[in-house]
Amino acid sequence: MNVSRRDFLKGSVAGAAALALGSLGLNSQVEAEAAGLNSKDPGEKPSFFTNPYNHVASDAAQVVTAEVVVVGAGNAGCAAAASLADNNVQTVVIEQQNVIHGQGGGIGMVNTKFIQSLVDEGKLDGLTDVVQHQNIWIQRCGSRVNEKLVSMWFNNAPATGDWLIDKCAEYGVIPLSFRARAPKAIVPETYDYHMFFGVGDYQFDDKCGYFAATNVCYTDAQRADKHDKPAVFFFNTKAQDLLVEDGRVVGVFAERDGELWLFRGTKGVILATGGIHEDPEMTAYYCDDYVNRVQRCEHGPAGFSTGDGHKMGLWVGGKMQDNGPFPLMLHPQANAMFHGCFPFVNTNGVRFMNEGAWVQGKSMNIMNQPGYIAYSIFDKNYGEYNRKSLEGETGGGMFWDTMSAGVGDPFTDDDVTATVESDVVNGNTLVADTLEELAEKIGCPVDTFVETIKRYNEMVAQQFDDDFHKPVEFLYPVEEGPFYAAKIGVALLGICGGLSVNTDLQVLNTEKEPIPGLFATGNTSGDLYAIDYPINCAGNSNGRCFIWGYLLGQRMPNFPDTGEELTSYDELVALKGEDSAQVIADTTVYNDGVYEGVGTGRNGDIKVAVTVTDGKIAAVEVLEHAESADIGAAALPKLVDQAVAANSAAIDGASGASMTSEGFRQAVAMALELAK
Repeated sequence: MNVSRRDFLKGSVAGAAALALGSLGLNSQVEAEAAGLNSKDPGEKPSFFTNPYNHVASDAAQVVTAEVVVVGAGNAGCAAAASLADNNVQTVVIEQQNVIHGQGGGIGMVNTKFIQSLVDEGKLDGLTDVVQHQNIWIQRCGSRVNEKLVSMWFNNAPATGDWLIDKCAEYGVIPLSFRARAPKAIVPETYDYHMFFGVGDYQFDDKCGYFAATNVCYTDAQRADKHDKPAVFFFNTKAQDLLVEDGRVVGVFAERDGELWLFRGTKGVILATGGIHEDPEMTAYYCDDYVNRVQRCEHGPAGFSTGDGHKMGLWVGGKMQDNGPFPLMLHPQANAMFHGCFPFVNTNGVRFMNEGAWVQGKSMNIMNQPGYIAYSIFDKNYGEYNRKSLEGETGGGMFWDTMSAGVGDPFTDDDVTATVESDVVNGNTLVADTLEELAEKIGCPVDTFVETIKRYNEMVAQQFDDDFHKPVEFLYPVEEGPFYAAKIGVALLGICGGLSVNTDLQVLNTEKEPIPGLFATGNTSGDLYAIDYPINCAGNSNGRCFIWGYLLGQRMPNFPDTGEELTSYDELVALKGEDSAQVIADTTVYNDGVYEGVGTGRNGDIKVAVTVTDGKIAAVEVLEHAESADIGAAALPKLVDQAVAANSAAIDGASGASMTSEGFRQAVAMALELAK
């Protein structure tokens, strides 16, 4: 298994450029409250509660009728489409982008055939205890979730995982996992993480991204040689609002090629439009202040997670989950990618938490510190100490252990060396010969910082943490130079809150009754999470996308049908036609020649050479980069094609590789400045 920590985490960091305060559109929670956005007073609801469209059927220039209309082609929408095709349900998927947008690091699904194989090979002691982990999940969510949904997640994860594993195998895509779990921690973690990688020769089409499992579902759903009713995807088609007839949702209006189209669903409409994190009114209304404290959002692409499905559901009487602020999926990965269990200090040089915690707990504590950042402090022996902290299975997880080692692989002192060295090169980890010099580089009071580390070392010597009761397994001294300070900032990966649903995934109204014909999945659906994101089963939100999609495919045939005549498959294909071009070439004329530029990607500099011929971009060559092989590097050829087609650096970028996309844009823009 050869998957680096960055390779794994870049899947999770797929996404938009910064979601710091400015991109949320609000500089502080005070401003949000002043704008009335945080008031839950029904008389002061923000604008997104009002439908600006209110279309009627006669407004549509074109009508398409299928059994089911899925709105959104991400992990959730593609999984639903694949399962619906398997269950002989005619499906149309509409997507506002010109590509699918599957993303993440992997998929959490307990006790699949893959996990059983690890048990059979002696790499795991046994399968996951679902009683233990369901109760941890519920506790982490403040006992405010719909426990029937949590049970549905655990009960259907094995069958969903096996279904997905078998489907992926047809395309040479296999699951792998990583050893960095903590089954014996205070909050234990499971090993049920599935990272899917292509090992065969199958080439997915240009609508696909790096996330192999979603590529498989998208591809498989459309196979006319395999399904009696293959799905048809309509890209560049933006949903606007729903059509209700006789109290039932029967369709969705969407803008396509400048026209209003009506996509009717004789069995229903499935909302799979993702989260709300790019709508400032919605984040201010449904989230607490912590959403304003992240360094950036790493879920993308930018501009699309604006709660469209949530809004459409509200406009037809749907009820949003009301079990507290929407949970934030957080990872402390906005700066350094390794920080382990070593002492954390804030910018005042003061320690503030038990560092032997899970990523969500670390993130929340860091966001309570000045500037919403912290530093992990360790000495030259960090490799040895990190190994020791992991060997007892009480420590581990993301940003603690490398993600490059498979389940059962031994721990070594050198596991995290390359990550730390890379963070030093890109400036996210500072190095100094003395603690005093390190404090100066951090910018914190020298005396306070030195005293903090001195006290910490004293507690290490006594093998008891009086200040925060960190387990003794994670107490290691900071004594021998050189000394390191890894900067820790928090990234938002998603907001896990949505429309209330029942166990058939029907959207509920304010009386908690199902709205006929309306369903929700993925981050558009709610009640599975509350207060906090339960990281004990890593990747469980992506797991929810596939489990809910799998179940929708199985259950949809049992729902009543309006009996309307369906648009034939051949007609659907003809109506779809060629996807409308999204890239319009810039008319700027440049000076002929070859020009170089540099930008900052996820893992370091991206250097390009732009060739201009007859005043237009003729070619872009990536000369240097350090992006991950399975995500960032895989996105670069697509970015090159976009830049050439657009004759510009102003391109959309690659779904799931936002930081690589931004670095590439910077590099091309620099080169084009020289060409003017």
